Amino acid sequence: MSRFNKIILIGTVLDSPELKQTSSGDSLCSFNLDVNRPTIENAETQSDRFCINAWRDLAESAATIQKGTLVIVDGSIRNRSFDNNEGQRVYVTEIEARMIKSIHNQAQADSNPSDSNTIPVIESDSPNDSASFDFNDAIKSDSSSEFVTQLGEDVPF
Repeated sequence: MSRFNKIILIGTVLDSPELKQTSSGDSLCSFNLDVNRPTIENAETQSDRFCINAWRDLAESAATIQKGTLVIVDGSIRNRSFDNNEGQRVYVTEIEARMIKSIHNQAQADSNPSDSNTIPVIESDSPNDSASFDFNDAIKSDSSSEFVTQLGEDVPF
């Protein structure tokens, strides 16, 4: 049975990233990411807050991100628990980042600087855009891809 833990988030950095060093010398950068939920007509906008952790080289570059920056985070979900000072069990869900990219959209920022949460549209000129994409055929035909390597040989579809 295959297991796959991947999450991609697009959101705004809520606070300045905090860079720390572990006792073994590894760098850890942590920050909170605010991700808007899809809006429903006549409903108040809602968002979720995620704790993002980046390690080693990625931590060094993530530490340069500024508060308020719109970023894409590609990573995996991690759950952990610990006992606090009062002896109560505390459960924590965090995102362990594998990639963090800042989204720059200068044209939109110039035209509407107050709307910093809007995600830029990326258009592709690929001739295959109009044809339907078959995910299964793509995996079968490209066995050397990174995605297939991560999934392993026993893909359930």
